[in-house]
Amino acid sequence: MNEFLTGILPMGRSFDLMQYYFDEPLIMLVTVIAMAVFPIVYSAVIGLGGYRKPFHSLPEFLMLAASETAICRIGFCMYEREFQMYEQLFVLLMLVLMLYGMSIFCMIDYWERIVPNRILLLWLMLWIICMGAYGMYDMNAMLNHMFGVVLGLIFCMLSFGFCYLISKGSMGAGDVKLSIIMGIYMTGEYVVGAVLYGCILSAIFSLFMLATKKMTRKTHIPFVPFLYLGVIVRYLMG
Repeated sequence: MNEFLTGILPMGRSFDLMQYYFDEPLIMLVTVIAMAVFPIVYSAVIGLGGYRKPFHSLPEFLMLAASETAICRIGFCMYEREFQMYEQLFVLLMLVLMLYGMSIFCMIDYWERIVPNRILLLWLMLWIICMGAYGMYDMNAMLNHMFGVVLGLIFCMLSFGFCYLISKGSMGAGDVKLSIIMGIYMTGEYVVGAVLYGCILSAIFSLFMLATKKMTRKTHIPFVPFLYLGVIVRYLMG
């Protein structure tokens, strides 16, 4: 039966019978659940945090559409990874949790020009809990994952730390702390591209606003929304 499945599956992918019938539907189920839970998590954090009434503005609905699309895309991308099912699910969990956080930080920074420390701390605690549980299930897999975490952490600390030092106050400390959270969740595999795309989008927007004289060089614009868009672009690229 396994030889038969190997012959008929597309692109020459070889599956065990159990994997073929259960792995991909499970990943799809987790992806659908993540999409359904996202508005609940966002509403809870924004509403209970006392920031604003959730989903009462056009930018929020645009953010919702972008985030849901990105979750769907990254869920499909897990099929192409040559890892065990639980490794795929863990990577998916980390990426989804980071997207939840980036959506929340995006809107708060857009409204208030701040990156709340209490939410950063909450996401750090979630990461510690998830990594601890992953390590208890498979220590070797967790240690392998930590290699990417360290790369992402180093990249974010060096790049954002340097920008913070030379920006003379233009970049807030909250942006630096958020970048560290991004590094440990997204690892070096995803965070480099997300930051790069975010910076490019920020530069394009700034140049356009300067060219149309709708802002000056001294105008402060929130950076987290551009980081969020960078994450969306990176996820959509697979």
